[in-house]
Amino acid sequence: MNFKDQIQQIFGTTDIHELKQISRDADNYRCLNADMNNSSISEKKKNTGRKNSFTEEQLAHILALQNRGEKITDIARQYHVSRQTIYSQIKRAYNFSDDPDVKMRMNFMNHDDLCTTIDIDFRHEKIKIKNYTDQIIFRAFGVVTDPDWADFEYFLEERCFPRTRDHRKDILREMGLPFYDPLLIVEKTQGRMSDDHQWIMILKKEG
Repeated sequence: MNFKDQIQQIFGTTDIHELKQISRDADNYRCLNADMNNSSISEKKKNTGRKNSFTEEQLAHILALQNRGEKITDIARQYHVSRQTIYSQIKRAYNFSDDPDVKMRMNFMNHDDLCTTIDIDFRHEKIKIKNYTDQIIFRAFGVVTDPDWADFEYFLEERCFPRTRDHRKDILREMGLPFYDPLLIVEKTQGRMSDDHQWIMILKKEG
């Protein structure tokens, strides 16, 4: 087989103009492919970087959406990331402290917005807080920036029905609680009250 026959077999033509067009088409295809690959790599880098760039407010917002029944797929779409990324961020949210004595975090929320985080050390009866809003009325402890255990106990009870409420025992029975305990009540009710839109998201450390 001579060279001309080989060209005919490979490209289906020996016409010089058609061969030049095939060459141009091949170059365009390579350029398009390169652009798509670069775009894909950039998107992967963007998404990879985002995995570790979620703020505490965003983590709390994701959990709040999940709490009210939003599907992980819809949450992922809202944040322009994969479902796997959302799952990994939810897992990250439950590993909220390096302190081995801090086993629980409370996110004090207003609607879906994080207002205050409260890291709780029950063993030593200590808490550590961080506020995420400048609006005092929405903060868990108002103007108090370094609350003690007594402040924490008062905060919990403020998010419960009163101890002196009529039919208290009936209410506790309906909740499945043996006695009045603000923490246990808040775990059941999320600290929701009828006169505001604030509530308590409880996170218990994994492991």
